[in-house]
Amino acid sequence: MDKIRNVLSEPFVFPDNILNKLQADPTVWNNYQQFSDTYKRIRIAYIQAAEIRPEEFEKRLNNFINKTKENKIITGFGGIDKYY
Repeated sequence: MDKIRNVLSEPFVFPDNILNKLQADPTVWNNYQQFSDTYKRIRIAYIQAAEIRPEEFEKRLNNFINKTKENKIITGFGGIDKYY
C-alpha cells in the first residue's frame, strides 16, 4: 500500500490523445468527470502503458470508453499491479 501511495502522490500528466477520445462523446466525458481522481489516474495509466502495442492500447481504451459510457467502474487491477 505504501508503494501505491507513493506513486499516486507524484504528479500525473493525463495524455491529450486519451482525453481527446473521451471528450469526443459528451456522455463519456460527463461520466468520466464524475469518477474519483485516483480511479481516473489508474485507468488512464493502464491504457497509456500499452501505447507501444497499438492493438492492446486500442482494446484498453475502447473498453474504458464503453464502460465509462455505461457509467460503470472497472473493478480489479487488470494487470496494472505490475506497473505499481
